[in-house]
Amino acid sequence: TAVSAPAMAATSNVDVYGIMSLGVDSVTNNNAGAGDSSKRVGRVSDYVSRIGFKGAEDLGNGLAATFQVENAIGADGNNTGTLGGGGLRNTFVGLKSNDMGEVRLGRHDTPYKMATGSFDVFADTLGDYNNIVGASNQTAGTNNASAYFDQRASNTAVYLSPNFSGFSAAASYVFGAETATSGSASTGNEYSLAAMYTAGPMYLTTAYEKHNFGSTGTGTLGGASNTSEKAWKLGASYSIMDFTLAAMYEKTDDSRGTGGVNLYGHRTWFLSGKYQMGAVALKASYANAGSDDQTIAGVKGNDGAKAYTVGADYGFSKRTTVYALYTKISNDSNAGYNFINNGAAGIGAGDTVSGVTLGVKHSF
Repeated sequence: TAVSAPAMAATSNVDVYGIMSLGVDSVTNNNAGAGDSSKRVGRVSDYVSRIGFKGAEDLGNGLAATFQVENAIGADGNNTGTLGGGGLRNTFVGLKSNDMGEVRLGRHDTPYKMATGSFDVFADTLGDYNNIVGASNQTAGTNNASAYFDQRASNTAVYLSPNFSGFSAAASYVFGAETATSGSASTGNEYSLAAMYTAGPMYLTTAYEKHNFGSTGTGTLGGASNTSEKAWKLGASYSIMDFTLAAMYEKTDDSRGTGGVNLYGHRTWFLSGKYQMGAVALKASYANAGSDDQTIAGVKGNDGAKAYTVGADYGFSKRTTVYALYTKISNDSNAGYNFINNGAAGIGAGDTVSGVTLGVKHSF
């Protein structure tokens, strides 16, 4: 006991937490390129299961040191769950002041992502709003949300302001010189800004983000050399009794086309609702992505998509929930949006992909 006591004291400010979330899916790909034949597969899927360690140390005078280490688990044995690398989630060390806010350094969600994350009533499931929101149709069949907007970025410095009578703000800067090899070559960078206002049942937000791609050594900022992309969005949510409604508008632009023209830029609308009835939550969402300026197979435009999801949760306790949902993505003839979590195989331009999930989630 005497030997173990100091070790316990040294870790007394560490909280262990996590989520285990898995579901049984039935996913259908209505393949337009194969004469509208349907392909259906059954599977067990992990939905962003994770484990984390976080804590803080009081430094006195209203100042504290903060830290967090969080990693994906990949509980179905198919997803990347390796410690660090592709499985690393929000992981940082920081300093927090009661009066001045908090600075975090490491890998972190951008303020652009954080601003509307609460609108996603099907977050970390087959119906995640990043199937459409923050994504682009860069490659048919590959949803590029993580390479476009709504990012979790490495090499990041983040500032989170205190709350001033309902107002708060966040800003981050992503350094792009991780692998720079030439002092004369330009390296990429990224910055993200968000403002939030909460007044009782109402929440309002706006956010802006820009990615500047350098000519070499851009680290986590991969993209066409010496081009850029940017996005802004407006969002609002309101709660009435047990019903919450959220809406968002997003506009993206870039200079990634030949001669610096806008290639993937487009607008996106999103709407979600949730009604809580005791232990049961009824949920629905709808997203609509407009066409961008890229050309596929010699045809320009007609590459937007629509997605809708309906579902219900039942909470056995505060920690354990079972859920069911149905989701569908309808692609225009030149579009190939796919699920951001556990995407369906073989998606091509013009396909419709849908899925049903029965799952269970436990938080600890």
